[in-house]
Amino acid sequence: MHRILIVSDDTFLCDLIRLSLVDMRVEVHCAADAAGMRAQCRRVLFDLVIVLAAGLFLGGEEPLREVRPAGLRRPAVYVLAWQQTEQTVLSLLEAGVNQYMTFPVSLHRLRRKVADELNRTL
Repeated sequence: MHRILIVSDDTFLCDLIRLSLVDMRVEVHCAADAAGMRAQCRRVLFDLVIVLAAGLFLGGEEPLREVRPAGLRRPAVYVLAWQQTEQTVLSLLEAGVNQYMTFPVSLHRLRRKVADELNRTL
């Protein structure tokens, strides 16, 4: 079974994304912040991490170093955020983010991307 971690301090958004993935037969975990993300990623190897804020990557920290062990392609990291500036997108891609989507996000599109990432068909 594939494992997904959703990182958000907004419980409503976290639940919305979690519930949109529930029938995909994936194990979904949630974390409220970068510290929670790091702690869970030390215990579990996730296939995908979905972060619901770009700020986690824009503060000068490099959270992916601890989340994605050296030499591994997993977990893939998706960021869903309100920011749309070219500089934000470039910064996220340079930080190692695999996919960037802006709110409002189509849950159907997100599900397709997650399914593709996990090599599943809906």
